[in-house]
Amino acid sequence: MSISVPGALARNSLALAAEFAVALLMRGSQPHWLPILLGLVALVSGLPHGTDAGFVHRIVLALGAVAIALCAARALDAADPLLWQVLAGALALTQTVSLTRLSRRAPAR
Repeated sequence: MSISVPGALARNSLALAAEFAVALLMRGSQPHWLPILLGLVALVSGLPHGTDAGFVHRIVLALGAVAIALCAARALDAADPLLWQVLAGALALTQTVSLTRLSRRAPAR
């Protein structure tokens, strides 16, 4: 079982791009947060398609993506964003490791 580099790169890039877009959309005082976060959950939970990721792993990835986007949006709006930046970076690193490990597994049959 070798790593699928294009699969891992595509999954990580799509997740990070979606989280960045959501962070930009969540800025301001009155964002329309429900449809934006539901769209992010739907997108990220579908990223592990073709792997043996189960329901729980997909939901954990999706909720992690929501947490990353919320931390990044807070970091963009905060006066002192260091804590939010560190938290978003740690969550993004955890998500990247998780998606890379999923790409190492044999595909579901």
